[in-house]
Amino acid sequence: PTTEEPTTEDPTTEVPTTEDPTTEVPTIEDPTTEVPTTEEPTTEVPTTEEHTTEEPTTEVPTTEEPTTSNPIVEINLFSVNDFHGGAYRGMEMISRIGYYLKNQDDSSIILTNGDMLQGSALSNYYHGRVLVDVLNDIGFNGFVIGNHEFDWGIDVVLNYRDGDLENGELNHPILAANIVYKDTQEPLENTVPYIIEEVEGVSVGVIGLIGLVMNSIAVSRTENIEFLDPVEVAAQYARDLRVNRDVDVVVVYVHEGSYFNYRYANLSGLERIDAVFNGHTHQNEASYVSRDGLDMPYAQMNNYNTSLVHIQLIYDKSFGGLVSFNVYGINNSVLSTNDSDIDLILSNYETDEVYQSYISEVLTVAQGNFGRYDLVQWGSSVIRDYVGADIGATNAGGFRVSMYMGNVTMGDMITIYPFDNVIKTSEMTGQQIQDFYLEILNGSDDVVFDDGLYYNYSTQRLEINGEPIILDQYYTIAAVDYIFDQTKYDFIEGINIQQTIHFMRDLLVEDLRNTGGSFNPSNGSNYID
Repeated sequence: PTTEEPTTEDPTTEVPTTEDPTTEVPTIEDPTTEVPTTEEPTTEVPTTEEHTTEEPTTEVPTTEEPTTSNPIVEINLFSVNDFHGGAYRGMEMISRIGYYLKNQDDSSIILTNGDMLQGSALSNYYHGRVLVDVLNDIGFNGFVIGNHEFDWGIDVVLNYRDGDLENGELNHPILAANIVYKDTQEPLENTVPYIIEEVEGVSVGVIGLIGLVMNSIAVSRTENIEFLDPVEVAAQYARDLRVNRDVDVVVVYVHEGSYFNYRYANLSGLERIDAVFNGHTHQNEASYVSRDGLDMPYAQMNNYNTSLVHIQLIYDKSFGGLVSFNVYGINNSVLSTNDSDIDLILSNYETDEVYQSYISEVLTVAQGNFGRYDLVQWGSSVIRDYVGADIGATNAGGFRVSMYMGNVTMGDMITIYPFDNVIKTSEMTGQQIQDFYLEILNGSDDVVFDDGLYYNYSTQRLEINGEPIILDQYYTIAAVDYIFDQTKYDFIEGINIQQTIHFMRDLLVEDLRNTGGSFNPSNGSNYID
C-alpha cells in the first residue's frame, strides 16, 4: 500500500489540554458494556471465530459478479510491540516474524507499537540500527514511539528519520501524535501523527500514540517533552481524517495497556475508533470492547506466547462501513521459519570483530540461575560501595532477564541490565531515611535497598550495618536516576543532590570482574577498596 504522511500544519481542531486520567474506571454505560482488563480476556469475539495459531478462515459474502467488483474488502493489520531488541525471545524471532509478514498480502498494514529497539546486546550496541535495517527489509508501514525509545535520548531514534543515510534511516514514518515539546507545543521533530493507507479503494487512517507512561521514563530524558492525553488526541485526529482526508476506517496504535480502551470505544460519530493495538504491559490479549454497532477489537502481544498480533477488519463497500472483524495473537509456534535476507542482515552485524570482542568477554561464572529479584539487592549494594555512599537503592525492573548458571559475558550483562542509568546521590537525615524505608517496606513500590539495611522491630529503629540509624544525622544515599528523579520517592527531598559519573551497568560489570570467577548475588558486593 502507498503511505501518505500528513502535512506539518496543525489540525483544524485544537489539541485539548492534557489531564491525568482518573485512577478509578467509571461504570461503563452503553455503548460500552464491558471494560477489558490487562489480564487475558476470556470473552468470545463476536461474529468471528477466534484463532491463535493460524490465519483466520473468515467466510465473506460472495456475489455472482466478477471478483473485481466484490464489495467486500479485508483490511489486515499487524502489530509488534515491546520487542526490546529481541531480549526476550532472541533476535532470531524478528527473522521469523519477517518471514511470516513477507508472505502476507501486499496490502497488509504493519506497524511496530513501541519499545522496539532497546534491550539486547546486539541492538543496544548499535543503538537499534540493526533493527532499522530489518524493519526496512520486512516493509513496515510505521514506527510508533514507546517509553524505551527515550532510553538513549529520543534524538537517537528521531535521527533515523532525519534524511541522512549515513547514520541509518527508517524508510517508513515515526508516529507520535500526542508527543510535543513543552516550550513550543510543536510536534516531536521528524515525526507525524498518522499515516493513510489504501486497501482496495478503502482509505485507512492509522494514528500512532504513546500512553500516559511518563513515569516509566527517566526524568532527565523528558525535560522538554510533554505527552498529551492520547484519547483526546485520537478523537481530534479521527475527526480530522474523516472530515479533511476522506478516510473510511480509523485505527489506533497506542503504546499503553488496554485499561483505557473503553475510552476509545466510547468515541462515536466522526471521532469513532474502529480498532486499537496496545503495548507496554506485555499482555497476551485479543478481544473487544462491546458498544453500539460493531464492537471495537483490540490486541497486544506478550513476547512469550505471541510475538505478533493481527486484527482483520471486514469492510463492505455496498454498505459503506465495517461489518465484522477477526482478532487474534499469532502463536510463536506458527512463527517457525527464518527469512534468509534478514538472517544475512543480522549476521553482518553479529560477526563484526569489534562487536564480538566486546560482548564475548567472560566476566564471571554464575553458580546458579538468578532472577531479577535475586539480583536487585546485590545491585543496590554495588551502588553503595562503588559510589562510596552510606545507602544504595535500585529497582528490580532494571534487571530485565535472568542470569543463568555458567559463564556470564559482557553480552549477557547488557541483556540482563540494558539501561544506561546514571547514579545520583543526595544527603538525607536518618529520620527521612527511616520514614522512606518503612514507606517502601509497607508498600508495593519497586525500590530495593542494599543488604546493610535492617529494620529492628524491637527497637523500632532502622539499622545500618548493625548500628541504629541516628535520626538527626545526615547520610548519603545513592540510586539509579530512574527512581531517584521520581517525585513519588523521597530521594529528591534530600540536600546536596549530585549526578555522579557512574553508570549502573558499568558498576555491575566491574563488580562481576572482581568476583574472582565465582558469583552468587547473596554474597553481596565484591568491591575492592
